[in-house]
Amino acid sequence: MISDADMLEEIDARLAAVADVQFALIQKIQGRVEASDDAAELQALAEPLDRCARSIRLTYALRVKLRKDIRSLDREETRRAEAAHRERSQDRWDAVRHRVETLTWREADWEDEGLLAEYDRVLDFESLDERFLDLTVEQQADRLIAKLDLRAEPPPSYPEAEAAEAREGFQNSA
Repeated sequence: MISDADMLEEIDARLAAVADVQFALIQKIQGRVEASDDAAELQALAEPLDRCARSIRLTYALRVKLRKDIRSLDREETRRAEAAHRERSQDRWDAVRHRVETLTWREADWEDEGLLAEYDRVLDFESLDERFLDLTVEQQADRLIAKLDLRAEPPPSYPEAEAAEAREGFQNSA
């Protein structure tokens, strides 16, 4: 699919070709004007010369507008691409953070500002490594857990947690 900027570039190129034809016509009419001494012929040539000159001015004005539109579209496409990249990156970091927090929930207090600051510092440092970005979410989380000197253990599954609560309730009643 052709982008808007590419389409405008194509239109601009065709307008440039039209402007070349118009300019050649103006030069041809101007040559006839310079060669003629007849007032009637000069008057007859003045009108087409004026029309061609107006047409080429409009063509150039349109080309300037197209150039501005192309730059505007390029900026908008860049802005959208950067926003999409930021969103994908944020989603990725959220997934990594969730996995790290899930695997270290028994060992780490994730409400501690110091731990969060250290996590952010390590994540920022790790994200500079291009190889880190090629890893899966699981591999990135494991690498961050190791860098933070935490121990990863899977959270208990729901039935195990329920059984543990039942045992605690049974022991407390005795």
